[in-house]
Amino acid sequence: MLFLSSVAFAHETDSLFVPPKPEKPLRFCSSVKKWIEYATMDSNMVEITRLKGLRMDLRYGTFNNVTGHDLYCGVQRAFVHKDALPKLKRAIKIMEKEMPGSVLVIFDAARPLYAQSALKRTVAGTPYSNYVSSGVTGGLHNYGLALDLSITDAEGNLLDMGTDFDSFERCAGEVGEADALQSGRLTEQQVNNRKILRSIMLRAGWVPLSSEWWHFNAYTRAYTKENYSLFPL
Repeated sequence: MLFLSSVAFAHETDSLFVPPKPEKPLRFCSSVKKWIEYATMDSNMVEITRLKGLRMDLRYGTFNNVTGHDLYCGVQRAFVHKDALPKLKRAIKIMEKEMPGSVLVIFDAARPLYAQSALKRTVAGTPYSNYVSSGVTGGLHNYGLALDLSITDAEGNLLDMGTDFDSFERCAGEVGEADALQSGRLTEQQVNNRKILRSIMLRAGWVPLSSEWWHFNAYTRAYTKENYSLFPL
């Protein structure tokens, strides 16, 4: 469902898109149990839940996400591929040096394919469908090589990025920031906060996604698909 104001938008995804909430929200408890078993047994996967410098806020482990379902059945455990871990640790070190007291807040990390499919169904048939990778061929989250995250100030407050995580507004990504600044949709401070996060992650070796301020890949999509295996579930 698209909710349009009277403002004339320059791009079809400039408008605010709020997916309708399901009539019967679900908790994917049996699916996440299999996922946790897989992630803990796979020698290529490492858990980052208790890594110093991180805080967990896995939105898909709540009903507070774009699908309206609790995809992780309340579980707040995050994993990444072992090859992504050194880059994450570098990001934490940069942050600790330049922003003492701040932490990185993890919204999502390695993601099972069943959760990817649920996300894709949420935007199917809308102009925003391309924002979400297929639940069959997957995106880099489904290799354990992507992170969704933000950063706090020294008091533990999330920096204001101008939109929430998983916003479908065009201004949620760097690609729409200039127009949003000009229109007043974003402030200089909000964009500067995004630049702080991008700078830390870029210097640590991560690749930002231009359409989402919160999303960073450990490698390019082409390199990942050539050298790594998609999760089997």
